[in-house]
Amino acid sequence: MKSSKWIFGLMVAVLVLALAPSSFAQVSIQIFNTPSPQEIQTARNANTSDPASAGNGILVSGALIATSPLTGTALVLQFPAIVSSSPDSACLCDPVTGAFLAGNPGGAGGATPVPTGDPMRITGATGLFVSATIQTVNFSAGTLTINLPASASNSASGTFRLVGTRLDVNGKTAPLTATATLGSSSNNYILQTTSIPVINALGPGIASMTVGSNGTNANNGTALVFTNQTNSTFAKDKASVVLAEGFASAWRSTTQTTTTGTDNPAMNGTLIRLTVAGLPTGTSALLTIAGSGGVATPTANFLNNSLSTTVDVTNVSSNSNIAYIKFLSTDTTKVESLQIDVQLQGTPSNLTPGAITLTATMAPVAGALSGGTPSQSIPSGTGLPTAYVRFAQADVGPVTIGSIVAANTTLLIPYAVKVGTYDTGIAIANTTLDPFGTAAGGATASAGTIVFTMFPRNATGADPSFTLTTSSTVRPGVGLSTSGTLVAGGTWTGLMSDIMTAAGKTGDYFGYIFIQTNFLDAHGAAYIFNGAGFTSATPVLVLAPPASNSRNGNVESLSF
Repeated sequence: MKSSKWIFGLMVAVLVLALAPSSFAQVSIQIFNTPSPQEIQTARNANTSDPASAGNGILVSGALIATSPLTGTALVLQFPAIVSSSPDSACLCDPVTGAFLAGNPGGAGGATPVPTGDPMRITGATGLFVSATIQTVNFSAGTLTINLPASASNSASGTFRLVGTRLDVNGKTAPLTATATLGSSSNNYILQTTSIPVINALGPGIASMTVGSNGTNANNGTALVFTNQTNSTFAKDKASVVLAEGFASAWRSTTQTTTTGTDNPAMNGTLIRLTVAGLPTGTSALLTIAGSGGVATPTANFLNNSLSTTVDVTNVSSNSNIAYIKFLSTDTTKVESLQIDVQLQGTPSNLTPGAITLTATMAPVAGALSGGTPSQSIPSGTGLPTAYVRFAQADVGPVTIGSIVAANTTLLIPYAVKVGTYDTGIAIANTTLDPFGTAAGGATASAGTIVFTMFPRNATGADPSFTLTTSSTVRPGVGLSTSGTLVAGGTWTGLMSDIMTAAGKTGDYFGYIFIQTNFLDAHGAAYIFNGAGFTSATPVLVLAPPASNSRNGNVESLSF
């Protein structure tokens, strides 16, 4: 019985070996890749292998099973997006027809790979695959074809690595996977791997941009410009914002962007484009990168850092208010942040109320393909040395870094009453007329109206607020001009009952009052009295301008 079983098994084995050339491949192909952990979701040239490892790429391994003749075939890699890098000069191909371009086998002339110095290429080819080449690339379809060699009597294994494949992932959803197929299944090659991970995740290049500090450097808040000051300078000329990285490896230097691990003058790293809008006529914004702080801070500089407009802001050229941040070194294992300090300079004129804003996006901003092939041309007007690594525009912001408002002072009376015989007396002085003179730092004399905003209480909470603005027809109290303004050097006095009558309000009042004067350097005094001997002062506090010193998140600055 044992003998018959052994004879039967031997016959099966012989049959298998006899059928091997037609039933089993003689070279088993496996494909490996360490995918990029995460790429920027608007990237036009995203890496398909881990950029932290120089020379990393898609590894193709052919393991010899048995000596056998091989016929040539094609390994077809289908990527899930536009291929935005081209092969080296030995194998540049037409993206549609697959025909070799001039400068390649069968043609004359020359062609330059994109990006220069770091193209898509086969490296480290050994054994069986020494002669493997990239045959065709259909860039728009994302299809790449590699020639696998023929051999009359192959007895070798081999490996090679496909390096430098980049994709336009704008609008894609991760994870991204490529597929592999063979052009023929009857050539003694067998494909063991059909699915290849290339990008695990996509995320924003810039997570956020906020006014403030990175934790170490001074928080400059927002700038402030007053519209109604003669020969106006800046009431506050500084601002600061913090840019936060979208994920740990979003920001990369030129060296970190290449697959060679070396600096490549034909490429740029991941830049950040900053656009300032709303600068008043005759002013400029100087941008600087503050020192370290936050979770981590990359080393960076500005390609150009002076933003200015000397004409009406609606007529400035599109690039006169743009600066680019270039990263010199970053830590791709940490989420980093940058503080950008803004210094307004010049003498603003032709002022109208508005806002000075800052917008950020990953840059350069451009398309992935030009005429069906990867383009290395510089986007028009950027002033950049190179522009291969590029992005679709995805603005973060705009964030207000400065306010252009009428010159005013904000006062607060925390408690005022009008009930029975009790009333509140208020005095407001326009001190822009002073003994110092503008040359010695004195105020510029100016007149302006006064706005009273009342916030009454009721037994259980608050009643609706109401507002009174002085004018030629609304002049409660004593001291306003016929136009309803308080002139420089003037003092207005009035009662809470005067304000309520002018506002058409009746009944009692308990609550607080905001007073905004449309001139600087207003100061005041207030007291509660009953007309029969009782008098008690109530404070009139001066607030820092809320337009440049937010009342949210900080200890409020108050003075008398």
